[in-house]
Amino acid sequence: MQYMEVTKKSVQEVIDCLKEVSSKYKFGIQHIHNITETLKSKGIELGNECQIVDICNPIIAEKLLSEDMSLSIIMPCKISVYTQDGETIIAMNSLVQLVDDINPDLIEIAQDAQEQLLEIIDEIK
Repeated sequence: MQYMEVTKKSVQEVIDCLKEVSSKYKFGIQHIHNITETLKSKGIELGNECQIVDICNPIIAEKLLSEDMSLSIIMPCKISVYTQDGETIIAMNSLVQLVDDINPDLIEIAQDAQEQLLEIIDEIK
């Protein structure tokens, strides 16, 4: 399942807002992948803007990883911000679904984290 929100902001405006707002929820930005620029540096024109943000709450990460290190394959969480058909879209996969695929016993922790990420997205859109 994907969560998608359309915003009137530009991709960069959303990224800048995400940088400001994430710490309020105790999340940190680990890295921002500017896919458009990376492809451009390889001689490929994407035609749309696309940036993917690696975002993590260390407290939640510790809870999940102390129970099941295999969950590291879905970490950090990713929020994608891109343009398509003239719109800017903020998207993320369902963390609950990803955790459920690996360790259903930890869904409650994933649900809490997902709710916080959706609050962040709602605030920055």
